[in-house]
Amino acid sequence: MEVEGPPEIVASRSCRNGKKLVAFIIEQNMRLNHSYAPIVTFWSNVKDNYHALWLYELLNTLYSSQCLNTPNLQMYQLKQLNIMIAYSTPGSKQLTEAYLKRARIAYAREEDFYCLYNISHAEEVSTTHFTSDDSIQAMYYRARVRRNGSIDPTPHNGRTFENCLSEVDCKDSVNYGRHLVGRQTFGSGNTVLSEVPFVSLLVHNFWLRCHHCLIYAPLVLIPCQYCSLAQFCSDTCRNRAYEEYHSMECAIMPILLAQCTPIQFLALRLTIRVYKMFLGTSDALDAYIRTLSEDIRANEYSTPSPKPDYRKIYRLATNRKHLSRKTLTSDGLRAVSLARMLVREHGLPTSFVELLAELTVRHLHILRSNALVLHCSVDEPSKDEYSSSSVPYALVLVTTGSMFSHSCDANVDYSLSPDGAIMFVANRYIPRGTQMHINYRIDPTDTRYAFECYCEKCTTKRILDQPSTLTEVPERL
Repeated sequence: MEVEGPPEIVASRSCRNGKKLVAFIIEQNMRLNHSYAPIVTFWSNVKDNYHALWLYELLNTLYSSQCLNTPNLQMYQLKQLNIMIAYSTPGSKQLTEAYLKRARIAYAREEDFYCLYNISHAEEVSTTHFTSDDSIQAMYYRARVRRNGSIDPTPHNGRTFENCLSEVDCKDSVNYGRHLVGRQTFGSGNTVLSEVPFVSLLVHNFWLRCHHCLIYAPLVLIPCQYCSLAQFCSDTCRNRAYEEYHSMECAIMPILLAQCTPIQFLALRLTIRVYKMFLGTSDALDAYIRTLSEDIRANEYSTPSPKPDYRKIYRLATNRKHLSRKTLTSDGLRAVSLARMLVREHGLPTSFVELLAELTVRHLHILRSNALVLHCSVDEPSKDEYSSSSVPYALVLVTTGSMFSHSCDANVDYSLSPDGAIMFVANRYIPRGTQMHINYRIDPTDTRYAFECYCEKCTTKRILDQPSTLTEVPERL
């Protein structure tokens, strides 16, 4: 999508500049009105055997009362076990038994790799509590035999997450702004771009997918060592998430889940990633933000960076000119509130509040225009698909992929690959040099995930669908 320049710090009454908007809110001592309803116990960062057992039995009662077919029942059983693993006291016998129950399910499904994986985790939790039950030992050896003697119960630990593929070029034109065209002719099913997300957020299938790479892996998920809300497919993902953002959001995740929309949560996660690039004083981070290049050429977006490049993220379009006074004010208040919570929770100097809030405002606007929504089947959550019956399960932000223009009749589809990258695949014949489009998956009835398209077709549809009282032109700043 079309890029815009970094905000200039000039004397103006306009608050469309993120820095000036945040400064005005802080100067006027404006506060966000929180509805401090008690946070549901289910979302609390508790690691306690009684709590885990209560949740397990509660879900068992709910699921057993429903008429479920065998695949769904198995999925719910895995969800129950993953919840128990997440909430159980570290090192407890109950945690060991939960891993062994998951090992039995994996063995019954002939997933011997995952069976051995869970048995090894059960033994690592506590050698004291690890059972020497003959049935466990027999299952272990039978699983090894079916794997031809191979053990290796550490899936995905060698993942690099740097692989990318690009068969597109980013062009700049007066009529279309920045957009992507093919370097070659594509047939239906050809991959045009593969890119690892810069930042992502799981919003559904909470106990069935990895919270870092988003892959569907209910048989191998291991919990964060400190909270009960994040689970990962491997030590690699757990360590990367902790280094990039989770160490600062871990303690406040219950609040973020209860009081923020997914876009707001992801905006804060993106802010944390940037902050962790410049640990120390706010001056270093401020100097970096003010000196971001103003002349990124369109062709720099043609190839995804093998390493994270925030400069490209910062320069993505925001479409702030379409935002009303009410939306801008709400974004600013939310950003200041989140920045203050982050500063308070981690004992940072108060000088960070304004800078972190400014970044969060910009990230809110970037995500609203560029975030991709991943969908999966309701009946088969492991299957990525976008249809009238599918549900959103994650939000992701990419760099090169954000240069795709939107179309309700897109010629490129996207989905999550097994290695955690976003795959963009042609869904029809596309001649070389043709502009490519994706559907940003707009749902007019749900503004939590997708951006709003301002093409003539989508704008007209929104006006016709809304009540007449809401079709008036909002007051602009």
